[in-house]
Amino acid sequence: MNKWFRKGNSRRFYRIDMPVRYFIVPSSPIKDREIYATGVNYFPQTFLNKVEEQKFQVRHWARRVQEHTVTITQIVEEMLHYIDFFGDCSRAISEGRNPRNNLDYWMRINDHLQGFKSLKKLEQSSPKTFQYLQMIEEKYLVYLQKMATSLEKSTPQHFYVEGRLPEGFKLDETIKVLQQPKFEKIPLVQTILYIASYLNSYLGAYRQIHDDNFLKQFPKLWPVKMANLSASGVAIHVEKQFPQYSQVDVLFYFPEDDKVIQFDGSIVDIRVDEKTHTERVAINFEFPDGKHQDYLQIQIQKQEVKQCMDLVI
Repeated sequence: MNKWFRKGNSRRFYRIDMPVRYFIVPSSPIKDREIYATGVNYFPQTFLNKVEEQKFQVRHWARRVQEHTVTITQIVEEMLHYIDFFGDCSRAISEGRNPRNNLDYWMRINDHLQGFKSLKKLEQSSPKTFQYLQMIEEKYLVYLQKMATSLEKSTPQHFYVEGRLPEGFKLDETIKVLQQPKFEKIPLVQTILYIASYLNSYLGAYRQIHDDNFLKQFPKLWPVKMANLSASGVAIHVEKQFPQYSQVDVLFYFPEDDKVIQFDGSIVDIRVDEKTHTERVAINFEFPDGKHQDYLQIQIQKQEVKQCMDLVI
């Protein structure tokens, strides 16, 4: 049977899973708020479920650490408190509220920029553990400083960002080492891993806020991601949530032609994927430009040919 008539593709345009650089953002941002916000929910229930589990695991493993128990517990709770604060600020930003306008929040930001106060208690007694936890502190402080700068310079019409957020922290390399099977039953290592995961979840949400306000003008920096694509729409997995039936701008970048094409889209379906803590979002292109649609169809056909060649090889 011809592929165009197979179940699941009985439509005018054939759908295919393919890697592509894309950028999707609501067509209309939140209006009349303290700070510019895209209107995306960066903290959907899937995200909240994930961080709640991570936080539970942090305390679960911390209770099993047998050395420096009191000090470790104190440090862990302080770290969780600081990370929660960062998450609260990020959530306020996503809703168009500027934490800087709250005196208590602004004082806490400046206080948190001094680092984890209880961490120094381990510097002499357990220097290796101190070093690991200091890596978490380092990444936290870099992001918090970037957030503080954005909050200070943002307006209701513009969310200020100064370039890309840093990557390649020592913590990220260390996590890869500590994830080896030989460490999976060591309470201190697992405590460190889950704190780092908890932090990275909130930093990841903030990075999405940041990138949605920065990357649109830099298509060469858009990451390559898998998408279920046709000339009439696209379905993607995201860690954020677009309002059902909302209008979005959908942009694709094809480096081989250094070409950006844009479609007006409408969110037509949202399905939760509990396993990956993501949401599958389906978007229809509304009254697409014929030339852009033809170009996209050609790219899809090229990908289909490539997949067939890979199968033959």
